Amino acid sequence: MKNVPRLQSRLGSKASKKSEESIIQLSLLPLQGGVRGGLGWGVFLLILFLASCGTKKQVTDSGNGASLAPVQNIVQTVNNNRYDKTHVTAKATLSLTSKDKNVSIGGTLRMKRDDVIQISLTTFGILEVARIEVTPDYFMAIDKMGRQYMKASFQDVSFLKTAGVDFHTLQALFWDELFLLDGSGKTPTEKQFTKTVEGDKVKLENTDSHLAVLNFLVNTATGLVQQTTVSPHKSGATPYFTWEYADFRQLESKNIPTQHIISIANGSKPIKATLSLSNLKNESGWETRTEISNSYKEISVEKLLSYIMKL
Repeated sequence: MKNVPRLQSRLGSKASKKSEESIIQLSLLPLQGGVRGGLGWGVFLLILFLASCGTKKQVTDSGNGASLAPVQNIVQTVNNNRYDKTHVTAKATLSLTSKDKNVSIGGTLRMKRDDVIQISLTTFGILEVARIEVTPDYFMAIDKMGRQYMKASFQDVSFLKTAGVDFHTLQALFWDELFLLDGSGKTPTEKQFTKTVEGDKVKLENTDSHLAVLNFLVNTATGLVQQTTVSPHKSGATPYFTWEYADFRQLESKNIPTQHIISIANGSKPIKATLSLSNLKNESGWETRTEISNSYKEISVEKLLSYIMKL
């Protein structure tokens, strides 16, 4: 593994081979869609496409100024609505559904802006069985029952590098924010989107990436992103994935979605996931980096993908 320092020390548990395989499948199931969908998204959570309705029309400045005025600066409005504190923590329930699997498990979500996204999965609310940790330098999947882990930098994984997917892309998805597939992590601007009014919503589209089209569906009244879609350039093609946001709750005077509903096409085995959050807090003081015991076995990205393809 290139350019990623080894970590020392604390994780430990026992498991049979059967338990190991089942936890690997549970931990890695959400990665399937990105690999098979062509973008290689190493993200943990997925949700169902919410079809929008209403009359569609291109935004212009001629003869319609009054009705279109609210959307002329909609990107700035969305950016201004971003949660501006450093930390978000929450209790989480993750439900995964594929063609032949239906799993629900509890856990926690911890995020520190521009630093880390950390998801822990637990059984019976007490035993942590798996963890996903994403930082600007690496992403890591830990199978605690199988006592093994995978760790790699974004630059070491060709499909992530080629797609322009990095930590800031994933952060924007989890924080319900606009982003671009250019690897810059910069806040998008008005001129980078085509705007289409759809009833009480506006669709923001960016086609700069040669690999995918980005669409963000924004509620014009609240200025909140309600759905993010990543699709092929081919007109009418099934999206690689969609990520819907619902049930917004206030945290530090900002609206945070507590329902993340994601769907991934994944060929003949579509995957759907719902991440439900509760007990939202702006809480610091938790460990932002996981230390790995020397007794844990490191597996390669290739082996991770081989597990995924067998699911």
